[in-house]
Amino acid sequence: LKHLQSALSSVPVKQFPNPKITLEQYATSAELASHVIQYALSKGDIGEGGQRQGGESEPESQSQSQPQSQPSSSSSSSSPSVLDLGCGTGMLAIGCAIVGTKSIICVDCDEDAIQIAKDNVEAMGFDYNSNGDSDSEEPDSGLES
Repeated sequence: LKHLQSALSSVPVKQFPNPKITLEQYATSAELASHVIQYALSKGDIGEGGQRQGGESEPESQSQSQPQSQPSSSSSSSSPSVLDLGCGTGMLAIGCAIVGTKSIICVDCDEDAIQIAKDNVEAMGFDYNSNGDSDSEEPDSGLES
């Protein structure tokens, strides 16, 4: 728990410069994120193969204004997927990536939040892949790490 919290504390997190009250925007602290992630790890819900892993990985994470499909709970993949709804600054997604989760889908309705999350993901050395639909009226908000 302390190692994860320390790693998350080292994230040079860009915060919301002008939080939108109507969207209830606030930054998730490293302490809170590490507790949430530790709990999910203990239940086998995240991490590589659903097991607690200590090393970093190159997770696959996609962020879209609307998910194209819902993740299946009976996935044959060895690594569970994470759907981070209202990803904000990306703190939980980054934490999931650190513990080895390969597929992380980050969704937010705010283009500014998506940009902040992308910047934070890149600052931690993970990659992202924008899969937003350019023909859609919804904002392009893709992340892949």
